[in-house]
Order: sequence, then structure tokens, then C-alpha cells
Amino acid sequence: MNPEARKILEDTYDILEARGWCQGTMQQPDGKVCLEGAFRAACGYKDTEEDYALYASTPSGDAWETLCRTVEQECRFAAPWAWNDDPARTVEDVKLLLKRAIES
Repeated sequence: MNPEARKILEDTYDILEARGWCQGTMQQPDGKVCLEGAFRAACGYKDTEEDYALYASTPSGDAWETLCRTVEQECRFAAPWAWNDDPARTVEDVKLLLKRAIES
């Protein structure tokens, strides 16, 4: 993974830790974010509307692919948002997954 993509994942972790974690929505009114919401914020995207260009561009595309691959390989889920929203998930699970993605 290139250094810029790694920085996006590190920022994702920092944003999640600073703002708090949620499920079922990208962002709550109080600022809490889900995994993908934190990722989007780390990429500088301010809105919650779909923006697939965000995921196709490099280095954000590289970071997103790394995150997806980590979720699929380590958690057997096809998508980060589905894994995040699983009722059994905890914020500690999300932080651990992000650390693994950063280290990969």
C-alpha cells in the first residue's frame, strides 16, 4: 500500500476515535460516524451522498481496496458497511480491523 493510502486509513482511525462510532448510518447528528463515514471524512468528502469517484481515485481507491480486502479476508464479509452494521459489532472490533488494514 502506498504511503498516501496508509495515511487515509490512519486518518480514518483518528476520526472514528475522535468523533465516536455508529451503525446504520454514515453519520449521526451528533457527529458519530460509521466505518465508511469515517473513511469518507478522511478523504475530505463532506456529504453523505454517494460519490463513487471517491473510491476509484488513487490513493483513496487504494485505501478503500485495502479496507475491503481486510474485511473480506479477516471477517468473511463482502463489504465494510455490512460488517460495520452487524449487530454483534463493537467499536473495538472496528478499531482493530482498521489497525490490521493499516499494517497490511
